[in-house]
Amino acid sequence: MKKFFLTAAVLVAAVTTMSAQKQGEFTVGGNLGVSGGSSSTTISAAGQSETTKTPGTTSFLLAPQFSYFVIDNLEVSAGLEYDMSKEFYDNHNNKNYFSTTHIAMFTIGANYYIPLIEDKLFYTPGLQFGFGGGSVVSPDYNYDSDSYGNTTTKLPFAFGFSADLGKFEFKPVDFLGVSVNLLDFTVLYNTVETGSNDFTAGMTNFAAGFNYGITAGVKYYF
Repeated sequence: MKKFFLTAAVLVAAVTTMSAQKQGEFTVGGNLGVSGGSSSTTISAAGQSETTKTPGTTSFLLAPQFSYFVIDNLEVSAGLEYDMSKEFYDNHNNKNYFSTTHIAMFTIGANYYIPLIEDKLFYTPGLQFGFGGGSVVSPDYNYDSDSYGNTTTKLPFAFGFSADLGKFEFKPVDFLGVSVNLLDFTVLYNTVETGSNDFTAGMTNFAAGFNYGITAGVKYYF
């Protein structure tokens, strides 16, 4: 058993040292993510069926980032992140209406580089935290005009956490890294400000889940 653990330790050390991202390296770059789709509902009755299709939630992510390797293979980062999500709200007079959420955050994080192919391919799991705020623009139905307008609700505070579970980085050349994240676990907490000048109420929203999709990024090493 001791020989097994000793052999495993030697292998891990060999893999870690065969291709390291060096202490003191800086990077600048960013991540971009887009996702979307549609959903359909089929109702069957009396031998007949009717299918209704509605747009799915569309999400957009833009995150410029600066990072530094504090030790070999361990990267810490800071940056800005803008998230937009557009969710189907209603169909009225054959027109689709959507609720749109905008959130901007300052982010900090860390990723560890595990070499898979020497100097070329790395598995880079990590954690990210973000603090900021935003707004929600929602359709507001007007009974007098039989039409929708928009209502904006402030999000005075937002906190985000994500774990990069399926992130990989490929380096075609020494100074350039291209990354993809295939799976992450995300938690989003925000407070909502509602009411008028005479009355203001606060609500708290919390959401957590696994995100399946692709977020791509590019960074420059110097």
